[in-house]
Amino acid sequence: MGHMEHETPTIVVVDDEDEDDDLDEAEPVPQVSSYIAIIRIVAVLGMGLCASFGLFIMLVGVKGVLIGIPIMLLSIPCYYGMQFAERLALREERKGASS
Repeated sequence: MGHMEHETPTIVVVDDEDEDDDLDEAEPVPQVSSYIAIIRIVAVLGMGLCASFGLFIMLVGVKGVLIGIPIMLLSIPCYYGMQFAERLALREERKGASS
């Protein structure tokens, strides 16, 4: 059998000192309390589930449309729940910044 020569790959290490400077300039992420995070999660899940389940029920036919539209409209209170959580988070952030 023939003998095949293999070249070993050359490893090049590049150390860019500017990358470390960019990491130091990042703004800190504001921390919110757990109940605000839970309200946000439930609101987003509620909006998604209401919209998708409403559309799915509408595939049944005319009776499905009559049932699906109110189900889709249930996503509106979920949206306002998310807005409420955002206002709570802003209020908490301002309170923390002024202290």
